[in-house]
Formats: sequence, structure tokens, C-alpha cells
Amino acid sequence: MDEVKFVIKNGELIEKDKACISVYNKALFFDFAVYSNIKVVQGKMFLPELEIEKLFESAKTIGVEHNFTKEKIIEWMKKLIKENNIKDALVRVLLIGPEKEMEPTLFLFPVGLTFYPNKFYNEGIKLITFEGERLFPTSKTKDLLLGYIAYRKAANQGAIDALLIDRDKNVREGTRSSFFVIKGNTLIAPPKEKVLEGVTRKIILEIAQKIMKVKEEDIPIKKIKQYDGHFITGTTLNVMPVKQINDIILRDEIGEKVKELQKLFVVDKIKKIMSIK
Repeated sequence: MDEVKFVIKNGELIEKDKACISVYNKALFFDFAVYSNIKVVQGKMFLPELEIEKLFESAKTIGVEHNFTKEKIIEWMKKLIKENNIKDALVRVLLIGPEKEMEPTLFLFPVGLTFYPNKFYNEGIKLITFEGERLFPTSKTKDLLLGYIAYRKAANQGAIDALLIDRDKNVREGTRSSFFVIKGNTLIAPPKEKVLEGVTRKIILEIAQKIMKVKEEDIPIKKIKQYDGHFITGTTLNVMPVKQINDIILRDEIGEKVKELQKLFVVDKIKKIMSIK
């Protein structure tokens, strides 16, 4: 991605060095804020409506009131993409709740887009586990310390991500990914009321119904080796098979069902990209 020159603040295009928040901003200090990421593919937004809808859902969950509209944010996105000459990137949408006698603040700013090597998709990757639960699991809030510490531990151990394990010893999700397992002809995802139901997760649950049964239920970490397939998904991850969790080797080869889902996801993604105007 080329050097970023501009960001958007409440619809206004400003130089990135001026996109500052005061240390006295109580809303930001107390993490009274939500965010989302919109992927930009060859200068075009990928499913921005769904990402903004999720942003608004997250805001409603923690009580962030605002008057921003989906149409306006998309309009501002187009301006940001044009002025920064963005090709491939993630654009982060940060909505900071209002303080007393102050309006909420919405920032749009581009960040780099990560590309992973093909071997991760062909051979599978390693994950670790980390005990902890996000405070508002269905909302994408800026309360990110738990995820930061867990992800740092994963990176130090050569893992792609860390799976958060709840108080009942069930797998919930990764710090930046959704987690799925396959048992026989059934795709299993953690219950949606316990995780962040991101756009990619919704797509997977939809396309998987073409080739198998789909259900939501707890995934006990102590039974993790009893499943026939494991994978994670995310905005930049697509469908990434898992071959190892901590010191547990799950399998040597990727299961056929995971391979089928990889193909279906790519086809679905291409269709959506081709439909972008």
C-alpha cells in the first residue's frame, strides 16, 4: 500500500497527522468505542454494507449513540480511496462514543492488507490456546487488551493466532479469527451469542449448507482431536486449515471437506468481487 496521506473524520478529509484524540477524551480512555474493517480490492470496497451494519450492531450493543448512516460512510469511503489512491488495503472504521456535550467521532483510515503464503492454505497452520473471554463477545469493541496479549503469545510461539477458551473450557474464537470444526458431514461453529459474528463467518455458514449440515454448539477443547477438520476464517484469512493446536498435532493432511469449503469460498468471493460497482 502506498503512503497514506489522508484520513476521514466525521466526513471531513484531513491530513493523517491531524487525526488525533486528546488524552482527556473519556470515551476513548474507557474504550467506549467500536470498530470494523472494510477490505478494499483493486480500489473497490468488498461488502461495505455488511461491515457497516456490523459496526452499527456493535455500537447498539454497548450503547454508543450516533447519527451516522450507512450511505454516508460509504460515500466517505469512496472519497478516502480516491484521495489516497488505494488499491489493496483494509480501511478501519472507528466509532468513538459521545462525551458530555460532545458529538460522537467516526474515523476512516487505511492500514496494510496482510497476504499469507499458499502453504498455510495447503498444509495448515498452528494455533495456541489462551484462557479468557471478551467482555461483550458479540460486539467488536476497542477493548482489545485480552486479544493483544493472547496474539502476542501466539506470535512468540510461531502460531498464526490464539484461540480464546472460556470458563467452561470451550473454544470461542481466535483473537482475529472465527473458529470452526467438522464432524462427519456436519460443520460446527460456536454459538453466535458467545462470539463475534463477523461477515466472513456468516458467509461460511451460508455456503457450507451446500455440501453439509451446519449447526452451532460448544466446542470443548478437551475433545478437540475428536473432530475430523478444523479451520479459521477472517477478513484477510479466508479459509485457513488448522493442523496443530498447542502441542497437539491434529492431522498430517487437510480434510476433503475443508478443501471443498476453500473452493466454495473462493468462488463466492469472486462472484462478490465481480458484482462490486
